[in-house]
Amino acid sequence: MIETISQFMTAVRVNDQTRMGELWGTERGPAVEWMKSDELKKRVAVIQKYLAHEGYRVVEGPLPVAGHDNQREFRIELQRTNCSLVQPIDLIRTHAGGWIVYDVHLETATAPVRGCKPPGPGTDD
Repeated sequence: MIETISQFMTAVRVNDQTRMGELWGTERGPAVEWMKSDELKKRVAVIQKYLAHEGYRVVEGPLPVAGHDNQREFRIELQRTNCSLVQPIDLIRTHAGGWIVYDVHLETATAPVRGCKPPGPGTDD
């Protein structure tokens, strides 16, 4: 599992969206194998922007995900210019038996243009 995190975070850092699509998906397998190419490109582009970092480290995990025996959660510290933030990332076991990134929790992520300031209340933060 740690190797999957390492490969995915390296792909994010170097903006290798093809590799990200090979390491992200569902229990069916990597998104590159079943998602339409245009949709995949859009999704991994957004993920790459939100998880952009200069470095990272795993600060916690693997943790069980309640009600999902085939998932594990990690907390990743993203190191950005002048700040760091912790981001949850879930992995899922595929039907083939390997582990891939499943959920990067974009709802809790901050875009690099915002630095490490968390989203505030309302729509104009």
